[in-house]
Amino acid sequence: MATKLLIIGSNYYYDLGSMLLRAASSLGIEARICSNFLPDYAPSMNHILGKFFFKIAGKRPFEWWNFNHKVITLINHFQPELILVTGIFPLSNKVFKSAAKNNAKVVNYLTDNPYILRHKSPYFIKNISSYDLILSTKRRLIPSLVKKGARRVEFMFFAFDPSWHHLPDPHLTNYTKNFTADISFIGAGSSERLPELEALSSLSNLNLQLYGDGWSKIHINGWKKNPQISGDNFRLAIYSSKLTLGLLRKSNSDDSTMRTFEIPACGGCGIYEDTPEHRDLLIDYPEYGFFNSPLDLAHKCQWLLNHPQELQEMRQKGFDLIVKYTNTYASRLEKIFELVL
Repeated sequence: MATKLLIIGSNYYYDLGSMLLRAASSLGIEARICSNFLPDYAPSMNHILGKFFFKIAGKRPFEWWNFNHKVITLINHFQPELILVTGIFPLSNKVFKSAAKNNAKVVNYLTDNPYILRHKSPYFIKNISSYDLILSTKRRLIPSLVKKGARRVEFMFFAFDPSWHHLPDPHLTNYTKNFTADISFIGAGSSERLPELEALSSLSNLNLQLYGDGWSKIHINGWKKNPQISGDNFRLAIYSSKLTLGLLRKSNSDDSTMRTFEIPACGGCGIYEDTPEHRDLLIDYPEYGFFNSPLDLAHKCQWLLNHPQELQEMRQKGFDLIVKYTNTYASRLEKIFELVL
């Protein structure tokens, strides 16, 4: 296994880069993170001119060139065996050349669809052929990545981070009443999620709670809109809800998401879109834990809310299926090492 790992990703505690850094520490790997968290490394994004430049420069802020120089300096001094990039972030060709010169493998853990408008970066697309390995969380993207010249592509699920995806701490149980819900959904506002949410709002006398940015701009009846949450509040919202939705974004080519792992790990009871990936992960999960249309979702949620014993059994089943070492980011990191080193 590698002894030195460089992560290029966000060091924000709840982002993938930070979770992988903690996973490396748990495995005894010497790791560094070069944070590409825009609010930290690109202050120009706080200004209109900076945002305009970011748009016309292919999602590269003014500070992008200095950032790449910082990465190269770190490669030369730290000399990692593996450089792991999270998500859609463009790098200069000089970074890949520096990695090759230092005999480091460069891997991308690709968590979104780089071809849709809201994520598209032409410079990232150009990078695809330079990676030693791309790990896509979306199987359906693999042919497109190969077509763009990817040397090697493998599918890899998301995972959970035991340091914050866990049951609420016992001393916080008094706060569960603040997050009580019949059905909840945690995720960014998106109109493509409206059919499922509106089907549930048609059910009568339910406490429906939304958590996430962007919902204030989207009209939907019956749901209480709440800000984005993390940490204790994230765990409490999932744990205190009778059902938590595992919705996908078709535009992002999702067949499973981070929530697939996070909901059970935080003690929640998830109901998930019926996909092959969800079926692979949740073997022996009850049939009423999967839905294939908005109407099917509404019928199954109504039935589950009227059958508390089955609801509790499904909650426990999800926990038992997901909360194991093989579904942690430490396990994912071990697999990455096996694939490239």
